[in-house]
Amino acid sequence: MKKALKEQADAILKKHKAFGKSKSQAKMIGSTQFRQFTSVRSYNSTISTLATIAKNLGVSQIKEIDSVMAVKYLEQRKEQKSITKICSKEKDWQTLSQKTLDAERKALSVMLGKDLERIFSTQDKRNASRSYTNEQIENIKNAQSEKNKLCTEISRASGLRAIELLTIKRLDEDSKSTARNWRNDRFQGMEGVVYVVTGKGGLKREVMLTNELAKKLEAHRLEHPKTVYDRGVEIKSSYNLSGGQNFSESFGAASERTLGFSHGAHGLRHSYAQDRYFTLRHLGKSEKDAKAIVSQELGHFRPQIVEVYLR
Repeated sequence: MKKALKEQADAILKKHKAFGKSKSQAKMIGSTQFRQFTSVRSYNSTISTLATIAKNLGVSQIKEIDSVMAVKYLEQRKEQKSITKICSKEKDWQTLSQKTLDAERKALSVMLGKDLERIFSTQDKRNASRSYTNEQIENIKNAQSEKNKLCTEISRASGLRAIELLTIKRLDEDSKSTARNWRNDRFQGMEGVVYVVTGKGGLKREVMLTNELAKKLEAHRLEHPKTVYDRGVEIKSSYNLSGGQNFSESFGAASERTLGFSHGAHGLRHSYAQDRYFTLRHLGKSEKDAKAIVSQELGHFRPQIVEVYLR
């Protein structure tokens, strides 16, 4: 007699139990971003989720689910509807929540021992992309002054925040923060000149500009650094760039004039992140490594935050 789906799920997942251990003590599961289960509640929830997935797929044996089937299932689920009760009697159809999709992705990733791409629900408007296409960026640049156009080009090419444009320094003038473990494969697939910028929390990181863009930047080099103030912050700037709030406002206005909407200058970071992620994947990097690399290039050390940029 075939085991019930929940029993099958338990049999598959039980090797990943780490009850009584702290999260830091729990081992990573396969090549996924998930750790062994330290919580009974989380474990039981994943068992139920995996059993439900098998039921939805119409399989009698969970082990029949392979990577291709799992990916196809998640893609279909983002558009699927679920029944929600209203006032205990009436029912309404709603798109599946992001929480449900994330739980299903986790269950399938853990079962398969490898990460599946995150799928975003069409229900959550926060998942709307903030990135600009290359064509949109070109249109915006055509509506900007030469100085602001250069800022747009630098931000798009290196993922800089607006205020970081004011902090650019050469490698012989500054260096990246040493209290972090930097990956050696940052900028893989890129060629150019490395600079240093100061980001949130005072984190100093390296960024790379193409040789052509570095030449344009050096044409705006100041003989002596100047003191600028952006939102009350004092910054010593080595280049005659707008940057900061002035650039943000200029970029937003140019975007509104040319496109009829604006994602803000921060949208350029989203464009950079997406371009870098897919380039790294094309170069053979795993999803996990690609996200880790992009995270550090953006000035983060949380690979999961890259998912926000990939929407």
